[in-house]
Amino acid sequence: MYVFFPHLSSPDRRGKVLQLLAAQPWRAWKGSELAAILAIDNVNSFRGQLSQWSHQGYINKIGPALYGSMPTSA
Repeated sequence: MYVFFPHLSSPDRRGKVLQLLAAQPWRAWKGSELAAILAIDNVNSFRGQLSQWSHQGYINKIGPALYGSMPTSA
């Protein structure tokens, strides 16, 4: 099974996360999966950052340690 990940062109971490989430908007991502793709060693700190971004409205927290793209309004 091949997994396709988009080319992450953003210079910052948040932008790269947003690119991943936008590439598969139907998917719920685990924080640990995102950390592995981005080669982030401190997963606990990164989960805190993801939670902060969800409170700021950048990403959607779907459940415990699960994140997705923000729903678009029709």
